[in-house]
Amino acid sequence: MTDTQQKMAARKFAAYWKDKGYEKGQSQTFWLTLLSDVLGVEDVGSFITFEEQVKLDHTSFIDGIIPSTHVLIEQKSIDKNLKAAIKQSDGSLLSPFQQAKRYAAELPYSQRPRWIVICNFAEFHVYDMERPGGDSEVILLADLEKEYYRLQFLVDTGSEHIKKEMEISLQAGELVGRFMTRF
Repeated sequence: MTDTQQKMAARKFAAYWKDKGYEKGQSQTFWLTLLSDVLGVEDVGSFITFEEQVKLDHTSFIDGIIPSTHVLIEQKSIDKNLKAAIKQSDGSLLSPFQQAKRYAAELPYSQRPRWIVICNFAEFHVYDMERPGGDSEVILLADLEKEYYRLQFLVDTGSEHIKKEMEISLQAGELVGRFMTRF
């Protein structure tokens, strides 16, 4: 896909999904469409898997996994705050990121994610597990036409955009760390 085609596809995708988003009924369509129409994945059905079982004290299900790029997706409905704790089926209170990390910890080491994406249809919170204590990068659906390239890691771990952003992000984190140790 050309840059222009991707921008147009991202604009169309964002317009369609604006103010929509029911976790149980629309998550798979959302991700399949994003991956195929915006990011150009051709065989999307074999690229991403949904509802993979993970054994905790009980059986739970991972909303989405992209094995080839080591991505784990935890999807929530549009009305969910991605930073707030949510009651789990076992009664514990976890944020969506904590929930995803719990799932990731139970996967075989070779299948653990490099990236954890928490999404509520309106926002993507991207966590790089190379920096497990780091903050997420936030991409808004409303800005997808301008920022679709920031989701390139979903389909290509060698992306120059991602490498550049990660380098800048790591440098910024180091600067903040040095600044904080002075005070």
